[in-house]
Amino acid sequence: MTKRKQTIAAIFVILLLGLFFHFKHINEFPSHIHAWAQSDRYALALGFQNNGFNFFKPETFVMNHQFPDDWKTPSKESITAVDFPIHDFITAFIMKITGIQAPWIFRLYILLYSFIGLFFLYKLAFLLTENFYKSIFVLIFAATSPVFIYYQSGFLPTIPSLANTIIGLYLYFKFLKIEKASCFNLSILFLTLAALSRATFVIPLVAVLGIEFIRIVRKKTGLKNKIIPVLISLSLFISYFFYNRWLGEKYGSIFLNHFLPAKSFQEIIYLLKITYESMSMQYFSIFHYIIFLFLLIAALFYKFFRKRKLQNSTHTLLFLTLLIFIGSMIFAEMMLWQFPVHDYYFLDTFYLPVNLLLIFILILLPNADSKKIRIIYAFSILLISIPFVVNGNYTQETRRIDDIGDKTTAAIQGYSDSQTFLDSIGIPKDSKMLVLAACSPNIPFILMGRKGYADISPAKQDIKNMLTWDYDYIVVQNDVFLTEIYSVYPEIISEITKIADNGKISVCKLSDKVQYQTITDFLGISNKKPDYQELITYDSVSNDSWQNIQSTTLKAYSGAKSGILTADMEYGLTFKSRHLPAITQKGCILVFSAYFLFEKQLNDCDIVVSIDENSRNTYYKRSNIKNLLSETGKWNKVELLFQLPQIKSEDYEFSIYIWNTGKNNFFTDDFSLKFY
Repeated sequence: MTKRKQTIAAIFVILLLGLFFHFKHINEFPSHIHAWAQSDRYALALGFQNNGFNFFKPETFVMNHQFPDDWKTPSKESITAVDFPIHDFITAFIMKITGIQAPWIFRLYILLYSFIGLFFLYKLAFLLTENFYKSIFVLIFAATSPVFIYYQSGFLPTIPSLANTIIGLYLYFKFLKIEKASCFNLSILFLTLAALSRATFVIPLVAVLGIEFIRIVRKKTGLKNKIIPVLISLSLFISYFFYNRWLGEKYGSIFLNHFLPAKSFQEIIYLLKITYESMSMQYFSIFHYIIFLFLLIAALFYKFFRKRKLQNSTHTLLFLTLLIFIGSMIFAEMMLWQFPVHDYYFLDTFYLPVNLLLIFILILLPNADSKKIRIIYAFSILLISIPFVVNGNYTQETRRIDDIGDKTTAAIQGYSDSQTFLDSIGIPKDSKMLVLAACSPNIPFILMGRKGYADISPAKQDIKNMLTWDYDYIVVQNDVFLTEIYSVYPEIISEITKIADNGKISVCKLSDKVQYQTITDFLGISNKKPDYQELITYDSVSNDSWQNIQSTTLKAYSGAKSGILTADMEYGLTFKSRHLPAITQKGCILVFSAYFLFEKQLNDCDIVVSIDENSRNTYYKRSNIKNLLSETGKWNKVELLFQLPQIKSEDYEFSIYIWNTGKNNFFTDDFSLKFY
């Protein structure tokens, strides 16, 4: 096979894998795993279009910042400190000239950049191994890492920084072979770009400079031609570092800008353990680990039993890999609290040295010198690639399963079409919105197409404080109002007035004076007749949809009987139905109310609403009522609101039940369900 055909084959493999893994998801809104971080980058690209493409004043939609004061201070600007946002800027420019702001523009840019990175990884492997089959194997091994695939068409700068690093390393090893100054200069350029947009990639840059310093000391290369590109590189990195710090001090930041190390040896062991348990099969599949170990053993066997002289570039590769690995270890220790829950930190650190080590291992193994061995190599690579690809595809599908209990997924659904809704009720584009219980800072604002302030973790004092800020409208997702806002600050319904509601979000204004209204008044349903309702008083049962009825005459809120739950009962009163016209005709609001009596401090106890369609769960909401029940020895009323979707299948089951997760002993009465 000619070198040209080999290059075409490598490009074909890259495109084939990329299309296979990403074609279905290319226009997906930032969601699922790390939707928060990815939506922040999407917001940056949209922000450049809003600020006239001022590169040095990057902004999102959020006007209060996480750092340094945890969202608690309002700002007049949505400018934020962030690592050199070149990729967000380029994406914004592409959006501008195409007139398309859809997520697929950003995703496609990152995906194409990943293709370039994979191609240069193949070229780097070929440069060092001088073997097509080994190089194509390195390419497939790297391209089928589950965590790499997931972010390969995402929004984070990790993928383009990784690609720039690989390009820089390829050019550096080419420089070592041909000693051409332009290769070194370009190598430093790409390594610097990588480090600027993702600071962790300063590790490979420092590693290369360290090796060059040693070569200069040993008089294997000259210093003169390297001074200017190195000074420019370091000047750029240091200059933007301090400029970014200035941005953070002046405007704040929504991006993490400090270390999160473990504080003790025991904490290190704990974090490593949970990282291994939760992330190891996301970094690579079990097949990757097995093949890697097998190749390592084979390479060591071949090295010790068949003496083979290695080229200088191979020794340099091993030393470079060791330096990057050590640097990654130091960084990992400084950010160890991030690793158990931030899988992309692996791409920032150990992913690169693992693949460089793989190249080194393959160098130690014999090349395919005969047609017969080449056929065996080709067949083996094809065979090995099958579980790599199958597992890669499986992990992508599982990562994208909608978690119906996930707040971010619910927020995306709740704020979908909100920009059109706000436009329809005449709210100007430049209005400042206060979003209560935002869950993720930028997602509601991106979907509303407006800036504002985000309340991330509702607490009474925080809400009271935010209501005094300079904003135009208050927005809240209906599904969380009672459980996350009213439950911690019930007085809010006397301070705000609802002006519009599209069934998913409510738009409110701060009232001129305190107004006294009930929660049903605020919801606008106090004078409305429910479309359907159910009530059980335990003195009588309305129909057989009520299950798990345990009654007693020891206590009662009304009548002679109440329900009882004891610590050994995991589930309490349950209502199930397959015939509810209120939720099959259209989406609706379910208002749940009941009375609870407990003698001791209540542990966790959930009210669960669930809908199954065609034997698949399509709605699930758990509401912990522990904090809603404050007085022991007295009947406490609990009211909850659930925004139910329309049921489109005839094969469905609606259920609501008490889940006694904390093994409590308590009484309940007047269990009421009203559908509006």
